[in-house]
Amino acid sequence: MSPKQIIRYLLLILCYFVIGVFAGISFLYLFMDSSTFGWLIAMFYPSVAPSLFILVFSSGVIIIRFSFMKKKREMLLVSCICLFIFIGAIIPYAAIPSGIADAENQMLDVYGSQYSNLDTSDMRSVPYSLYDNLFGIPVDETKYSVEYNIRYLDNGQDSFFFDWYCPIGEGPFPVIIAIHGGAWVIGNKGPINIPLFNHYFASKGYVVCDINYGLFDLAGQPLGEFSAFSALDAGVSPDYNASYNIQDQIENIGYFTKTLELNSSRYKADMDNVFVVGRSAGGNMASLVTLGYKNPLFMGNFSSNMTIKGGVWMYPVTNITRDAAGIFDPFVEGNLPIEEQYKKLFAGNLISNSTVVPPIIIIHGSKDGLADYATQGLGFYQYAQSLGRKCVLITIPWAGHGFDYNFNGFGGQVSTFYIERFMALELRGI
Repeated sequence: MSPKQIIRYLLLILCYFVIGVFAGISFLYLFMDSSTFGWLIAMFYPSVAPSLFILVFSSGVIIIRFSFMKKKREMLLVSCICLFIFIGAIIPYAAIPSGIADAENQMLDVYGSQYSNLDTSDMRSVPYSLYDNLFGIPVDETKYSVEYNIRYLDNGQDSFFFDWYCPIGEGPFPVIIAIHGGAWVIGNKGPINIPLFNHYFASKGYVVCDINYGLFDLAGQPLGEFSAFSALDAGVSPDYNASYNIQDQIENIGYFTKTLELNSSRYKADMDNVFVVGRSAGGNMASLVTLGYKNPLFMGNFSSNMTIKGGVWMYPVTNITRDAAGIFDPFVEGNLPIEEQYKKLFAGNLISNSTVVPPIIIIHGSKDGLADYATQGLGFYQYAQSLGRKCVLITIPWAGHGFDYNFNGFGGQVSTFYIERFMALELRGI
């Protein structure tokens, strides 16, 4: 066999491999988003799929050219597989206009003419820009400064820190408390908590406090579906000495709010205008701060002189019920009987007995197979509406869990566009 033939066969093997891998990825993304591999793929694949399809298209052309040039049936089969992969790659982008239209209707239904007449001259002008997708959302870095790793709590076993993004000027400025996700078992502030979001909103006049708050130690616990998170950790989480369940974590976050209150002048923080932003399990934490900061169940936990103007919950966990085996019990144990702890620590129950309920915006991907869109996002939104609470649901069509980790992608852009307007409206007391 000549060197030319060897190269040709190796190239064909590579092309078949590419077609097979992306066909499998597309199938998992389109039809198996509730499986572990499916939701992992849905986190990252949609934002890069159109670019990667160039590789798929080239592979298909090479296979047809060198294997099936005169075989119509085989040519049709390869073409259909490539078309299937193309549909999986492009369908999220084709759905962007309908997603934006639905979001506009949501905002108009809740805010009416105040939304349409809002001064947006210093905000993003469009929900999605292909240019920004390719080159990045512009951020004016001259308008703020950042100080990293400020300790806010030392409990004798571990220290907890936050990063402080502060607009230039005297202040005080409205506050965003940014809470990372990670299924309560991994995660940290900083690079894995979408710092571009923090930079952007600091440039728009918000003090952003990106905090860590402790993690639950899975040692000795049945991993179950949390095994995927353990594999994803890759050393990004702090090395805590103690284990912190949800009750402990929210207490640590509450301690941060007290520290911020005591040092509000130092950090230029307007404690009368606070927003809480959280993603995934951080969305659960954000929901507890939003609904619990005036709730007697959390008496003494939070700053007593803080006013939360809104909760921004990104693909949040709002409802977990106890199963017969009680596998999740160690995560929620606290000062109440276990069944009551479940009711206390998940927004789906907490909202019903909270007299103070700040406005809420939920941003959720319709293909989220981890924090299930139908039950955790849409279900909570419908329940909040039935209680007469102010709640907006922005659905990112065909997006999976963690869609805004590509901050410049369509999910990141659309969510930023509406979060910015939501907070501006609430700061105006509308």
